[in-house]
Amino acid sequence: MAVVAVVAVVVALLAALLIADRVAVIHAQGRMAARLGDQGFAARPQVTIAGFPFLTQLMARRLNKVVISAADAKLGPVEVKRLDVTLYGIRAIPGSNSRTASRLSGTALVGFARLAGAGGMPGLAVCADGPDWVKITTAALGLVTGTVTARVTQAGPGGIRIAVISAGGIPVALGLMPDITLSLPALSLAMTIQSASVTSQGVQLHLAGRNVRLG
Repeated sequence: MAVVAVVAVVVALLAALLIADRVAVIHAQGRMAARLGDQGFAARPQVTIAGFPFLTQLMARRLNKVVISAADAKLGPVEVKRLDVTLYGIRAIPGSNSRTASRLSGTALVGFARLAGAGGMPGLAVCADGPDWVKITTAALGLVTGTVTARVTQAGPGGIRIAVISAGGIPVALGLMPDITLSLPALSLAMTIQSASVTSQGVQLHLAGRNVRLG
C-alpha cells in the first residue's frame, strides 16, 4: 500500500508540473505575440515556443526555438500573404527587459496582386512563368497591349528587383514597362532578404538575421 501511495503522489506531482508547464508556455506565447505586434507586424502574430519542458528554459533564461507566423503582414511598403519566421537561441540581455536571438530564418510570400500594386502596376495581371520568372499582362497600357516576361531577383539585403527580359507586343524601347525595384527598408526584426523565388501563389522571399534584438 505504501508503494501505491508513493506512486500516486509522484504521478500527481508530475501531472501538476505538466499542467504548470503548459499554462506557463501559453502565457509566455501570448505575451511574446503582444510585444511582437509593436515590431512591424500589422496584426498580432501566432507564436509557438518549441521544446519541452518550458519551465527549465525559463529558469535558464534561454529559449531554444520560437516560431512566429502571421497572415497579411507588412514588410516595409509591401503586404505579404504569409510570414513564417523561426528564432533560435533567445537570451535575456543583462540589465534590461530585452532579448536577443542568435539567429533568424524564415520566408515571406508576396501575392502577385500585391506585388503589382507595390511596384506601381495596379490592375495588371501577374503570374508565375518558372522558378525565377513572372509574366505581366496588360489589357490597356496606353494604346499598347501585350505580355511582358520578367525575372525576379534579390536586390541587396532589403529589396527585390523585377527586370523585364522580353516584351511580346510591347516595344521595350518605349519604356512602358521599366525594370522595378521594391525596397523594403525597415524589415521586421531586422531581417534581411537572402534570395527570392517565384511560386504558383506569388514571390517567396527567403529571410535571415543575426543577433536579432527583441523588445
